[in-house]
Amino acid sequence: MIRVVDYENGEWKEPCILLLGYFDGMHVGHRKLLERAKCLAREKNCTVGLMTFYDGKSGGQIYLFEERLYLFEKLGANFVYAAHFNDAFRATDGVSFLAHILSALNVKAFVCGADFTFGKGAACGTPELQNFCREHKIESVVCPLVALRGEKAAASLAKRYLREGETEKLAELLGARYFIRGRVSTEGRQVGRKMGFPTANIHLPPEKYPLKSGVYAVTAEIDGAQYRGIANYGPRPTFEDGRIVFEVYLDGFTGDLYGQTITVYFDFYIRDIRKFASAEALANQLKIDLEKIR
Repeated sequence: MIRVVDYENGEWKEPCILLLGYFDGMHVGHRKLLERAKCLAREKNCTVGLMTFYDGKSGGQIYLFEERLYLFEKLGANFVYAAHFNDAFRATDGVSFLAHILSALNVKAFVCGADFTFGKGAACGTPELQNFCREHKIESVVCPLVALRGEKAAASLAKRYLREGETEKLAELLGARYFIRGRVSTEGRQVGRKMGFPTANIHLPPEKYPLKSGVYAVTAEIDGAQYRGIANYGPRPTFEDGRIVFEVYLDGFTGDLYGQTITVYFDFYIRDIRKFASAEALANQLKIDLEKIR
């Protein structure tokens, strides 16, 4: 199981290769960094760790911290080095930041992208990192940036695709389908069940970067098995409910998901959310939606 090493007071004594960055969305550029780090780790008989943050920077998180842990473990990382993006962290100069890492971790090499910056006011970049590494006899690997469709692979591009509901473009950028992972709520009005479409509702905290409201084709992973379904992300205007909800109906699934943690992968956008004259009219539309995933 992947370990969390706290930036303030944690340590990792095993020799390691550390990826520097935020890794909010883990796009294809980040994946190339991780593959490079894993190659180095095999050569040097090291473990692999990623620097990340418990909380988000500004503007919301593509993947929440627990989602990132799940993803990093699947991708083969041994640990994450996690910090709070607070005033004290932001005030740390670049040399002090790197020196602090070396005091806590047994780093044999740093890996980062060509646009990596660090230190107070992002005053330092890869030249400063490489100078520091030469002085401390540590290897540094700076990887070139990756572009898709003529645009740099970046969290800002991933957020744009989320806002636009472009889940297929987003999957290309991330190197895998975007997912939401969370615990199925035991609270709810049971509206879907009464209509013949029982749904699994997952609470999304405000720090989660929002998707475009709509109905999506999804695939849920539950205990290693996969189930196709449809998901509503956004309000439920037919029931005069202005709350933003994320609810998933899984085609053919009959088990009890309450309290379980599930992973929901987004396949494609089906349609906009709209208000129906009755619950029956909505149920008829859901049957049409389901035909698109069968």
